[in-house]
Amino acid sequence: MPSEAITVGPWTFSGLYGATFNQTLLRQWNAGGQNSLNTGFILRQSADYSRDKWSATHLLDAAYGLNFQEGIVRKMDDKLEYNLRVDHLISGQPLWKLSGFGSLKSQWYKGFAKPDDPDTAYVSRFLAPGYALAGLGLTHKDDFVEFYFSPVTAKYTVVLDPRLQAQGLFGLSPGQALRQEMGAYMNMRFKRNFPNKLAVDLRTNLFGNYLATPFSIDVDADILLVYKATNYLSITLRTQGIFDRDIAVRDSNGDGKVDAPGIQLKQLSGVGLTYNFGSIK
Repeated sequence: MPSEAITVGPWTFSGLYGATFNQTLLRQWNAGGQNSLNTGFILRQSADYSRDKWSATHLLDAAYGLNFQEGIVRKMDDKLEYNLRVDHLISGQPLWKLSGFGSLKSQWYKGFAKPDDPDTAYVSRFLAPGYALAGLGLTHKDDFVEFYFSPVTAKYTVVLDPRLQAQGLFGLSPGQALRQEMGAYMNMRFKRNFPNKLAVDLRTNLFGNYLATPFSIDVDADILLVYKATNYLSITLRTQGIFDRDIAVRDSNGDGKVDAPGIQLKQLSGVGLTYNFGSIK
C-alpha cells in the first residue's frame, strides 16, 4: 500500500508513477497472428500547500502509450493535464471552502486517424486543441469524496496549428485560433485505497455553456483502478469517457464524413510496475 506522503514545511507531496508492458511473440505459429508490443506510462503528481485558512492544490496528470505491431507504431494513450485550486476555509464542520480553480489540458504528441497510412495527415497535436478553465466556486470535502461547483467559469479552446485552424475543428470557425465559452462547471472526485490492495480514483467533470443554443453539458469522466499484487507489481485498468458537442466523432448520415458529436470511449489495462506515496488529492 502507499507509503507516507512527503512533507516539507507547509508543502505535502504525493505521487503515483506506473509503467505497463504487454507483448505477443509468435514464431511459425500455425494458427496465425501478429507480433505486438504495448507499452505505456502514467504519472499523477500532487503538491499541496496549507497555512492557516489558506490552501492550494496542484495536480499534474499525464499518460502516454504506444503499440508496436509489424513495423507500425500506433499511439494508444496521450494525456497532459494540470489543475490548480486555491482554497479559503469558510466552514470546518462540514468542510466548505471558497475556491478559485484553473485547469490546462492538451496532449504530448500528434494524433493520426489512420496511423498505418504514412500519407495520412495528423488530426491533433500539442495545443491543437488545448483547453483551459478558470472560475470561482465552492468546494466540499469528506474522507473519500470531493465536490467543487462554480456557477461562473470561463472555458477557452485554443488551436495553435495553422493547418488545423483552417479546417475549423473542435468547435472553432475556419481560421479561428481561440474560442471562449462561459458557463457552469462541476468536478466530483472519489479517491480511496481499500484494505484488499485495491485503489480507486474516479473523477467526473461537467461543463454547461450558458451561451450555447440549445443548452448542453460536456462530460469528461475518468476512472483508474490499481490492484497491488506486490509492493511494486500491479494490475491497472483505466477507462475514460468524453462527450463534447463541439467535437465531431461520427458519421450521422452515412456519407463518409465525420459530422456529429458522440461518446468517446477509451479503455487501457496492463500489468506493470507502479510506485505511489501519500494520497493523491
